Amino acid sequence: MPEATEPKHAKEALRASELRYRRLFETAQDGILILDAKTGQITDVNPFLVNLLGYSFDEFIGRPLWEIGPFKDRKESKLAFTELQEKEYIRYESLPLETKDGRSIAVEFVSNVYRLNGGGTRVIQCNIRDITQRKQAEDALHRREEETRRFFEANPSGSYIASPDGRLITCNSAFARMLGFDSVEEALKIDLLSLYPDRTAGEIFLRRLRERGRLEYDEAELRRKDGSLVHAVENAAVAFDERGEPAKIYGSLIDASEQRQTEQQLHPAAGKRPPFYLNIFLSKAGPGRTIVYAPKKEILVKQGKRGDAVFYILEGAVKLTVVSQDKERTIALLGPGSFVGKECLAAVRPRSVASATALSNCTLLRIARKEMLRVIRHEATFAAFFLDYLLARITQYQEVIMDHLANSSDKRLARILLLLANFGNGGKRQAVVPRISHEELADAVGTTRARVSFFMNRFRDLGFIAYKGPGPITVRADKLLKFTTAQ
Repeated sequence: MPEATEPKHAKEALRASELRYRRLFETAQDGILILDAKTGQITDVNPFLVNLLGYSFDEFIGRPLWEIGPFKDRKESKLAFTELQEKEYIRYESLPLETKDGRSIAVEFVSNVYRLNGGGTRVIQCNIRDITQRKQAEDALHRREEETRRFFEANPSGSYIASPDGRLITCNSAFARMLGFDSVEEALKIDLLSLYPDRTAGEIFLRRLRERGRLEYDEAELRRKDGSLVHAVENAAVAFDERGEPAKIYGSLIDASEQRQTEQQLHPAAGKRPPFYLNIFLSKAGPGRTIVYAPKKEILVKQGKRGDAVFYILEGAVKLTVVSQDKERTIALLGPGSFVGKECLAAVRPRSVASATALSNCTLLRIARKEMLRVIRHEATFAAFFLDYLLARITQYQEVIMDHLANSSDKRLARILLLLANFGNGGKRQAVVPRISHEELADAVGTTRARVSFFMNRFRDLGFIAYKGPGPITVRADKLLKFTTAQ
């Protein structure tokens, strides 16, 4: 009797196993293709892949892989199939595919050969994962890093990155030229301490920097390669690691001795020219500068166009958007104290990669490109301020990108509110920003309006923000910052 029941139990176990596999196959959140290992013909496809690529079930079944739309007429598809037959495994980290409606997507493609029920029939299972959003985020991060590198090298100030003990990690050509080195490679052979005629003065500089985290407009006599001295104005900041320990020093040097000579040449009688006041420059109209009013929804910078001015936000909020694949995506929200249209300052003016639109009624300072270039070149105070702003903004954008990859929606919302408050770039610990609709915030965060409303109410209850009705939002940036960095 037990012998008679064993085949029955085995069949039931096999059916149960097949049923479990079928359920997993039908509900999987990755695309799955099953191919005949000899012919390459598709024998099964799951619903997720049908929806992902837009082809019907019947359009897949019974046809070789290389005759299906996304893989059609691709020599690589046949070569990959031959390789798969031989090696029984193949993997593509990022494979571009085109859906039936013409959209381009990126997928991770993994295929392996196995035998059905341990028998002689060999089949190929292809697992296809949609990594389009991850790839877009990685590409955006790469573009930001490339922009940072280009700006770092093109910056007329001597920029450098050093270890906490002052060892130079990298520097730009302006840094090497300022200190009399023939090349960047030669400059990297020294450390920051060796630039000071008195090494003790360099040690004091590093100690003050570690204690304060940032030094602005710090003047010092530095020694060139030939032994001559240069009077420099230095701005430096410490970047800390996840344990709160100093990780890197970011700094810039401006040759103030050359600035003095220029001033004396321009004003030989007085020996100097009128002083430059940063706050006045950024808040008042003057040569090359006008105060402009932009009503809500007015476009300040248009994607694909070349700009001729930079806007400094005095009041209101501006959103940056990119149109890709006929869809508009919000990539940043900017508040008072932010610059818009910086791309026009490049030597070869590129077309704007994003549009800038007034999110509320805005008051802005429009600074003509020629005037911006003048103050960057001739006003050390402004050049240092603008460099600090750009470095801080690039870091914040990188944090936003990493937020989209790793953090939850509530932390992404908190980061956007911090950007609006301009915290970490001269912003106050408590700032008032214009009221922005939850739809706009949801678009920037990448979530739903309902979740943004829930998080905003929660933030208000926790004391991170304060608002009543349609009025402005008070952002308590120090509390929000602790929330974003909490594990």
